[in-house]
Amino acid sequence: MATSCKSWILTPMRGLDVGRIQQPGLQSWSSGVSFSKAQRLTVMAGMAAARTPLKLEKVVLTKRQIEEAKHEMDKFVQNISGHPEKRENASPYYLLHEAGQAVYGTVLMFHGFSATTWQTSLLAQYLFDNGFNVYQPSLCGHYFVNPDKNWPKHDFKKVIKEKLVKKLKGDPELAAYIQGFISISLLTPEQAKVAVDRLKALNENELLAAVSDDEFGDAFSEYYESEHLRYLHEAEQRMQEVAPLPGPLFTVGMSMGGATAIALAAIHPDKVARTAVFAPFFKSIDDYKGQFCKLTGPLGCEEKGWYPDMPFLLSCMVEVGAFGHFVRQDKHLNVLAKLPTFIVQTEIDDCADHAAGLRIIKEIEARSGAHGPPHFSTLYSAAEGVPHPMVHPLEASFEGGTNKFWQSLYQETFRFLTEGTVDVDHLHVTSQDPALPQVQALKTPALSVA
Repeated sequence: MATSCKSWILTPMRGLDVGRIQQPGLQSWSSGVSFSKAQRLTVMAGMAAARTPLKLEKVVLTKRQIEEAKHEMDKFVQNISGHPEKRENASPYYLLHEAGQAVYGTVLMFHGFSATTWQTSLLAQYLFDNGFNVYQPSLCGHYFVNPDKNWPKHDFKKVIKEKLVKKLKGDPELAAYIQGFISISLLTPEQAKVAVDRLKALNENELLAAVSDDEFGDAFSEYYESEHLRYLHEAEQRMQEVAPLPGPLFTVGMSMGGATAIALAAIHPDKVARTAVFAPFFKSIDDYKGQFCKLTGPLGCEEKGWYPDMPFLLSCMVEVGAFGHFVRQDKHLNVLAKLPTFIVQTEIDDCADHAAGLRIIKEIEARSGAHGPPHFSTLYSAAEGVPHPMVHPLEASFEGGTNKFWQSLYQETFRFLTEGTVDVDHLHVTSQDPALPQVQALKTPALSVA
């Protein structure tokens, strides 16, 4: 569940951040402990030279390859561009080098839940400028307005919906919660629990079990229909569109986009060479808020704070949690253990549960074994202040923090994709590595939040 995944854009641009309340124009596997430089080294499985993949050799693009890929991508891109429900600043796009130029391969990149392609646009441009073709197709449905119609969401099963909704909406206390609701970011876990516990008074114990099923198992499926796999299926279509391009394919993503990127790698290891993800959404940090969304989303409860001009049902948030659960299944971790991975998290994440991410990293590394491919990961400490939205330097958490290490993050992403290795310590400094392509400074300064 994406329960508090919110941010401010510190620039006078509108309609570009992940979620908003307001808009200005490996250590021990514990979520509460930071780790030192020495401890960080323990999470870098595959650092031995024998396990590090060779550097990529560039391949030369041909005119035919470019034309075939553009033909396939344009079917989607141009359809969105001319659609009456097109969302501002959210259009999918691609960056392709010209025929005769040599490239490392193609990066398929995904932004986070409720965000737009702006969120990862600077990283996309950096990778393009330094030898990659890049395709940013946008998450499923996020290129359209009217989220309740176009974004994946969950709902009560049709055979029980009418009667159940009537009963639940008829409860004065639940009705009051729905009527007075503004934002999941303002809802406390205690308030969420009180609302969910109303099901006991209504003798809806089986529904309570479904709502409380944080693993999205049989209890959840007994009452709900889910569309979370639309995220995967649409991403697979976009992946197919770049098939004519030469060289390896890499998936890169932020938050829900990170879950999408790593899912593609887990399900299509024959097509994805390496995957790099930032603050990947594997699980929500707050189960009670997730349960509140499961219960009230089908009753019409909407998130009104993130985008005042584009509210959306809390049912849309439920699908983020459902997809995260899908990604962390054992069968997918077994496959990811055989692929090079690069996972970056932050200890002060207010959206994705980094402790769940650490457990997944530990599982991948354990299954990879001594002779598996390299896996790299790091966790920014609380003292370093890196927020959940860590990819774009102008995107801040609700508390106002931005990622001061964004340039080294970009450089290490490039190093990982091209060399199959990562200097983890470099991720924790603001200086750039002179041996890697330099990341240009921003021309637009960040604005302070009043």
